[in-house]
Amino acid sequence: MDEALEKTTDTTALIRAAVEDFFARDNVKYQPFNERDVAKATYSIDTRFRHVDVFFNAYKDKLILHLILPLSAEEDERAKVGEFILRANYGLKVGGFDFDFNDGEISYRTSIYCGDEEFSAPTYEQIDFALVIGLIMIEKYGNALVKVMFGVLEPDDAIESVEGDD
Repeated sequence: MDEALEKTTDTTALIRAAVEDFFARDNVKYQPFNERDVAKATYSIDTRFRHVDVFFNAYKDKLILHLILPLSAEEDERAKVGEFILRANYGLKVGGFDFDFNDGEISYRTSIYCGDEEFSAPTYEQIDFALVIGLIMIEKYGNALVKVMFGVLEPDDAIESVEGDD
């Protein structure tokens, strides 16, 4: 982006506006962007934990969506959950699961790069795709993850139960 345009254009504001337009078009109830340029919405999903909180993080050159699961792994479960997450991530084309070994938080992350030299705010379709792919992946792997967390399945067996027919 040329220097004169960069000084007059707040690209983060353009990304926030694109997300707010997305929310309006889909009639989504959400918490508006805060001082750290993060908005939040909750989506229902077809898993044992029934919903996921989605944080829309606006930056000057990208939009990152963090879909945070409403459960976290206890300390004694973290090694198996970490293994499950690594196995689930292998081969994913868009986004991936994140796992915080410090507190057990589990999330799925997708992003949209908007450009630096040639900035373009994300479109409705791009935001929708980033959101939907995250929701689909959490629905696909979510119940198997819960089984790993509660010791019902080992990580490799849980992944096989999800990906066996892929």
